[in-house]
Amino acid sequence: MNQPTKKHGETYPLLVDCVAQKYAHLQFADPAEILAVQNRLFLQHLAYTLAHSPFYKEVYAREKIDITQIKDLSHIGRLPLTHKEDLLQSEALLCVDKKKIVDICLTSATSSATPTLIPQTSMDLSRLAYNEELALAMTGVNETDTLLVCAALDRCFMAGMAYFLGGTKLSASMVRAGSGSAAQHWELIKLTSVTVIVGVPSLIHKIGQYALTNHEDPKGCSVKKLIAIGEPTKDETLSLLPIARELEAMWGAKIYSTYASSEMATTFCECEARSGGHTRPELIVVEILGKDDQPVMPGEKGEVVVTPLGVTGMPLIRFKTGDISYLIQDKCACKRTTQRLAPVLGRKNQMLKYKGTTVYPNAMLAALEGDERFYGGYIEAEKNVDGTDRITLFASFTHENESDAWIKEILQAKLRVVPEIKKITRQDADKKVYQFDKKRKRMTFFDLR
Repeated sequence: MNQPTKKHGETYPLLVDCVAQKYAHLQFADPAEILAVQNRLFLQHLAYTLAHSPFYKEVYAREKIDITQIKDLSHIGRLPLTHKEDLLQSEALLCVDKKKIVDICLTSATSSATPTLIPQTSMDLSRLAYNEELALAMTGVNETDTLLVCAALDRCFMAGMAYFLGGTKLSASMVRAGSGSAAQHWELIKLTSVTVIVGVPSLIHKIGQYALTNHEDPKGCSVKKLIAIGEPTKDETLSLLPIARELEAMWGAKIYSTYASSEMATTFCECEARSGGHTRPELIVVEILGKDDQPVMPGEKGEVVVTPLGVTGMPLIRFKTGDISYLIQDKCACKRTTQRLAPVLGRKNQMLKYKGTTVYPNAMLAALEGDERFYGGYIEAEKNVDGTDRITLFASFTHENESDAWIKEILQAKLRVVPEIKKITRQDADKKVYQFDKKRKRMTFFDLR
């Protein structure tokens, strides 16, 4: 088992090689080589974490975990899971002296009231840059591109910084737009000849709508790629959702999906084949767990559980993301041999049972977004007196006198259930969904159960 150096306990020798591109070839490597490297990195990660983390030392001692019995990744199921609530113990999870922390990130807290603090070392930032460099490169981004980054670098947000660091490593020109207004973004696109927009689909759509409202055509500008973050663009069959089809038509550009979180500090990004987000085996171990936290069969849906490798400030082991997805094992058309993560279908704690059918709120909205009749909306869930879920879709329409009959038809066809529908104004929808003074992402589900 590789042990961390005593002199530089906050670094990994193998991570230095990773950031130096020694392991970039793994995306095309033989599965046996991928597994060998990942086993080595995982064991080193485990040794480092247990040597430095007060939290994991206490948990493993309490659970009587003997890590000498963990020989490779086939034994990972013997280790305890890490839950979202555990991350509130940031002091106990910290593995380096506070003087080694150069950046502090906070999660967006879209699924909880309290954001999680993520302290990062200089090595963690190097790892983050390496991750995004390879992720962006998979979409075809290179030094000739100009990227409009519509993710904030302020308020301790990780995403904007990650895309900025990765883009600069590719020598692309970076336009740090942040989460400003659609008008500001459109002017920056024209001023700097942006070729790639990185942002949430709903914001990219608003920018395009602003241009059209002002008699300008997004298809006629310099943008050729849309890299979608934070919101789904595909369903479980990898087919484009209505919002994604609308964006491609609006901009005359290809859209690429990504999946990431501050806790995992790793991005699953689509390549140019656009068939799921490629994993980075030197940076993360991915498990899909089903009932009773047991592994599911290949291709089966379950909760995404991750072990981000090479993190030095606050390393995690078997972190339960709460997101539901599945792994794609077959070789990609791009010739990469790494596994791919399918689109996130919903969050485990947001799963609703409605008239005998399992429904995820984001799937309900995803079926409608992109339709020119649908302006926007949100979902509320409550409990009926008999303990069953009651779902209400609050919907606003492009034209106020629009009937909701078409919504019922779409939801019945795609989800097999239709919730109660309440019409609201566009102003009320925006006020409820875009609470950027409280949250960094739009809020479309309110759980009142």
